[in-house]
Amino acid sequence: MSVQDIAKLGKMLAQFLANFACCFARPGGRTLLAVYVRGLLSGVQRKNAEAIALDQNVAPRTLQRFLESIVWDEHKLRHRCQQLVATEHARPEAIGCIDETGTAKSGRQTAGVQRQYNGNRGKIENCVNSVTLAYSVPGFDCLLDAQLYLPQEWASDPERRKKTTSPTTSPSKRSPKSRWI
Repeated sequence: MSVQDIAKLGKMLAQFLANFACCFARPGGRTLLAVYVRGLLSGVQRKNAEAIALDQNVAPRTLQRFLESIVWDEHKLRHRCQQLVATEHARPEAIGCIDETGTAKSGRQTAGVQRQYNGNRGKIENCVNSVTLAYSVPGFDCLLDAQLYLPQEWASDPERRKKTTSPTTSPSKRSPKSRWI
């Protein structure tokens, strides 16, 4: 989308993003959400925080802070998205799509990484796996939820999990035997 296309969306985009205002503890988070979404919709070649911030005339560190430490309720945001999809896109021909997605990783620091089957590449390698739920009707597709698969090696090692949990992430309420986070 061009800057002009995004500008034409102006009021509609603001109204849409207002649906998620309840997910942010402070007004600054809501403002930066709008900046980030406009950047994702823009024609910026690389969709990283720095490029988006510069394109949207915001200091890169400000947008990076939004992504890493601004307090927002991701569960409420996901629930709100699901409500909107159910309200505005309910169709008898709708289907739910459940899919496993593997992402190759090097190292051992990313939560859930280990040598395991990566379906995207069709082989066993160092990777993380997640399971996603999408909703699909003709002309509309939406990711509704995703869960990181946590291998037993990670599930049974609370110290290792703690090292990958940021201070703003709430601890999982599931038992250590849980295989999903």
